[in-house]
Amino acid sequence: MCYVIITSASLVWFLCSLVADMLFAVALVTPKWLLGPAQAANPRRQSSVGIYTRCKVMQEGGFHCGRFDLDGLATDSSVYPGEWKAAMFFVSLGFILLSVTVLLTLLTCCRQSAFGKSIHNMTACAQVVSGKKEANPLPILSCSTTNDARFPGISVMLALFLHPLGWRAARVQRLCGPEAEPFYPADCSIGISFYCAVIGVLLTFAAAGLSLKAESSNMRSRVRRSVESGNKLVCIP
Repeated sequence: MCYVIITSASLVWFLCSLVADMLFAVALVTPKWLLGPAQAANPRRQSSVGIYTRCKVMQEGGFHCGRFDLDGLATDSSVYPGEWKAAMFFVSLGFILLSVTVLLTLLTCCRQSAFGKSIHNMTACAQVVSGKKEANPLPILSCSTTNDARFPGISVMLALFLHPLGWRAARVQRLCGPEAEPFYPADCSIGISFYCAVIGVLLTFAAAGLSLKAESSNMRSRVRRSVESGNKLVCIP
C-alpha cells in the first residue's frame, strides 16, 4: 500500500523550483539581455538583444523582432558570437534539467518507481547528486526529494558570465557604441531577461536547501502516526 504525503515544506520546494524553471524559460527566449539606447522618437521601442534573438528599430520606422542564429550553433561567429553559443547551451541545459526535476517530483505523487528504478533516485541523477539515498522505511509516495538542485543553477550561472564576454562583438558595438567590451555595455543597459536568469539561479539554490527540509518533514512522527492510522493522503502544514 502506498501513501501520498504533502507538507508545507515540500509544497514550497516545488513552487520554488517551478518558478525558477519558468524564469529560465523567459531568460532563454526573450531578447532582453541587453537594451540599446532609447529612441527619441519612440522611447517605448528599444532595440535589444538576447542570447539568440534580437529586436531592432528599422530604418523605415518599423520594429522587428526575430532570431539571428539562422544556422543554430553553426551560425558564423561574426553573426552569433561563440560566447553566446556557449551561454545558449548552458541556459538550455539548466532549463532542461530543472524541468525534468519538476516533472519527476510531480510523478512521485503517483508512483514511487518506474522501470524498476526509484523515481527519487532518477531525479537525483538528473540534478547530479553524489552519494546514496537512505532507504525509506515506509512505502511513501512523497512530494519532495532529497536531491541537490544546484547543478541547473550552476549551469545558468555560467551563462551569466559567458554572455558579457561576447559584448565585444560587432553586433553589440553597433547597438551599444564602439566602446562596448566584455562586462562594459557602454550606452546599453541590462535588460529584464538577464535579471530573470539571476533570480532563477537564486531560487534554484534556495530550492536545494528546501529539498532537505522537505524530506525531513516527511519523516516526522506526526506523519508516521497519520500513515500508521491508515490515511492514504496525508497533508501536514
